[in-house]
Amino acid sequence: MSVQESNITAVREKKQDRAVVFVHGFTGSRDDTWDRFPALLGSSTPDWDIFTVGYATTLMPDVVGVWSADPDLPILSKMLCTELQTQPFSRYKSLALIAHSMGGLVVQKALVDDQELSQRVRHVILFGTPSAGLRKASFAIFWKRQLQNMAEGSTFITELRAGWSKLYGLDPPFNLLVVAGASDQFVPPTSSLGPFDPHYQRVVMGDHLSIVKPADSNAPSLNLVVDTLGKGATPASDSVSQLLLASERRNPAAAALVHEVEAGTDDMSVKLVVDAALALERAGQRVEGIALLERYKDRDTDIKGTLAGRIKRLWLETEQTKYGEQALALYHQALNTTKKPDQIYYLAINVAFMKFVFANDSAAAQTMATLALQHAAPPGNDIWKTATVAEAYLYFGRIEEAVKAYRRLLRLEAEPWQHRTASLQASRIAAKLGNLALAEELETIFTPGAKRVNRIFVSYSHRDREWVDRFKVMVAPYLRAAESELDLWDDTRIQAGQQWDVEIRRALERAGVALALVTSEFLASPYVMDKELPSMIKAADEGGLRLLWVYISAAGWEETQLSRFQATHDTKRPLDTQPEPEQDEILKSVARQVKEAALGATRRFTSQPPDAALSIDAGSASD
Repeated sequence: MSVQESNITAVREKKQDRAVVFVHGFTGSRDDTWDRFPALLGSSTPDWDIFTVGYATTLMPDVVGVWSADPDLPILSKMLCTELQTQPFSRYKSLALIAHSMGGLVVQKALVDDQELSQRVRHVILFGTPSAGLRKASFAIFWKRQLQNMAEGSTFITELRAGWSKLYGLDPPFNLLVVAGASDQFVPPTSSLGPFDPHYQRVVMGDHLSIVKPADSNAPSLNLVVDTLGKGATPASDSVSQLLLASERRNPAAAALVHEVEAGTDDMSVKLVVDAALALERAGQRVEGIALLERYKDRDTDIKGTLAGRIKRLWLETEQTKYGEQALALYHQALNTTKKPDQIYYLAINVAFMKFVFANDSAAAQTMATLALQHAAPPGNDIWKTATVAEAYLYFGRIEEAVKAYRRLLRLEAEPWQHRTASLQASRIAAKLGNLALAEELETIFTPGAKRVNRIFVSYSHRDREWVDRFKVMVAPYLRAAESELDLWDDTRIQAGQQWDVEIRRALERAGVALALVTSEFLASPYVMDKELPSMIKAADEGGLRLLWVYISAAGWEETQLSRFQATHDTKRPLDTQPEPEQDEILKSVARQVKEAALGATRRFTSQPPDAALSIDAGSASD
């Protein structure tokens, strides 16, 4: 016989006038999720009663029509509202709601649906909550209603965000904190932090689960909650939290944050060093990020491997021998030092890549690939092990097995930049092998729409046509040698009778790269400044376009939005002030940069409708 049981645990109930309520997440429980958190909080905050609230959530499929199934999130939020209006909670004048993961969505929905509740709530603290939805939920939404609600773009998420913005916006009536784990691989910061103003955002060390399992009274998550409850207000954000946020999202003040953290920290953690370098890179300060990694490279092989990845990128972009030699040496040094199995296969496969593509040493590449396979196989559902195994097969000529592994790779849950990294190395190997069939097969796997959309859009003033023609001549061999079929587009492709605005808009929508030839005539053009340039900048800001620009002649570019984007060469010396041989060298460098940008940009079109333009996060903290 079914009986109704209480879903509330009283950790401390002394009939005070305020209470903390813990709400767990997906597949969690009111006691196991939080572990020692409620008890440790009780020791530090004697003037709050403390409770945990539970509800049904499992990985078992919801079978509608049987006795019971896990309730969806609107029902859970209504249940929470009901419980907070009845005993034991109805007697409390002030409530602090602390939620983890899906529980944070339940809390937000309750506050949106019940505005009277918000008058009693003094604090809302959300740990690792997918407030913008969860892409990883999509694989099982067909059999789990709670996952349907959490899925990115779902009706629940869309309506929740609209309701929250309307009611609470930038000035909620309670103290709000949204907290991300620095190592959270389940809920990305774009979802846990993105929907909220930076004032409310915090980052603590730990993954999705450990951020709510403090080991002792010194744990960062516990201290954050204690400070909030004790002061009665949201504590100020610290520089470390701001820096970790900057590693996920561009912050122009990244350099100042790195300096502040270095000055105030005796011993920066390995992850903090890597995140600091990534923050600098996102802010357009790649040189400074590399310099930071150089300073700390001997502290840990993870830092040295990250530095090698950055130098490898420079070699891929410039093909300068010094960068290839440096990247190979760094990978080798890290591999010879590390004892960590996960680092061994990662470093070994990168040594194999550099040996094969850069050093033309097939035998050495196979030796390293063997070592990588020993530590990565069988890969299971690990994205990097699967990519490693697939790449290793290529070095041994096991093409069918490699292709099969790459196809399996795309079925695994991963961030877009992870697929992009794997596809870029695979395409380079195929090009080195001279195997056109393999290159086309890989393109079909990773970028099925790439041949249609590998477009490079050239923006210029018609009075500068000479420079367009010179660039076309210089870029021609790079387009022919590219691993994909690249298409250089300018407005001479518009045929008589076609609508100018429409054709240019379509070309931009299908472009992975835009190249602006900047002169005073370019900046004086109403069409460029009112239509073309704003469209390019908008697409670049959204992540759907790589915007490059060449400084042809003196012009006031500093007064435009172009100042936010790095030029392809030194802006202290416009091209027309230099001798023609030096102009050609610069145009050659630009051609290389355009090729690399185009090959990378096409990854964003994977499996999209013909006219879709997507933005992806192409950043990597490890490569």
